[in-house]
Amino acid sequence: MMNPDIESWALARAHHIVLNEGLSLAKAAQDLDRKRSRSLVYELRKVITAAIVEAHAASFESDVRRR
Repeated sequence: MMNPDIESWALARAHHIVLNEGLSLAKAAQDLDRKRSRSLVYELRKVITAAIVEAHAASFESDVRRR
């Protein structure tokens, strides 16, 4: 089971990503702006990857501290 702090962080991070990146992507798709949509998909991938790396690093640090 996940730590409640990690769950809260993940929820807040996902909310932030959807608000900042997802809504822009939805607007570009609605406007049928393929170039902007592709660019925003790339940006969304980068943000999600950074969040996963950040979560992994935090998890690793907490494992090291427990030992």
